[in-house]
Amino acid sequence: MHGKELPLREKQKLATRRHIQEVAKALIADLGYEKTTMRALAREAGVGLGTISLHFKDKKSLLLASFHEEIGGVAERAIESAPLDQHIREQFLHIVLEMYKYYAANTKYLRPMVKEVLFADGEWGQILDAQIFKYIGLLRVVLDSAKGRGELRSNVDSMAMAQNIWAAYLYVLLGGLKQETFVADAQLARFEPLLDVIITDATA
Repeated sequence: MHGKELPLREKQKLATRRHIQEVAKALIADLGYEKTTMRALAREAGVGLGTISLHFKDKKSLLLASFHEEIGGVAERAIESAPLDQHIREQFLHIVLEMYKYYAANTKYLRPMVKEVLFADGEWGQILDAQIFKYIGLLRVVLDSAKGRGELRSNVDSMAMAQNIWAAYLYVLLGGLKQETFVADAQLARFEPLLDVIITDATA
């Protein structure tokens, strides 16, 4: 057994929530964030406005909740699938490429989403900040493992290094989203020299 199975009512509720999110994702990619209204979403999803409000209080909450849930899975899979038998540099290139592939495949949908995420405040701001802190913590674990293998100096501040790598990743990501087409390999090529500077400083 892998945990208690959800009751049928809860399964249906979760399925409806995911359906609304998927329809919203498609509408935003097609119409843009501003033109995607809750009424249009309800019509396209085949549900009432009341049903949507049971899951999300407004369009912004829907957007942030969807991003939080989806990017969480993408980031964790990217980190977990890093090739542990390779040098730390190759591990981070793998992680970042997997993340950039997600943005390349969903660029139209993610452009407005990232804008909202960057300036989220209140409860959602705290939730998203905590999520970022979690990712940086996972990167720190990867770096600590590299220190254990002798690939990095033992006195390197793993948390500070993880924050620098995250900052480089985000800098290149935002630059890529400004372009007409987000190409994962091209963005990785821009990230690579930044990573090399960070790693060189930690191995000198």
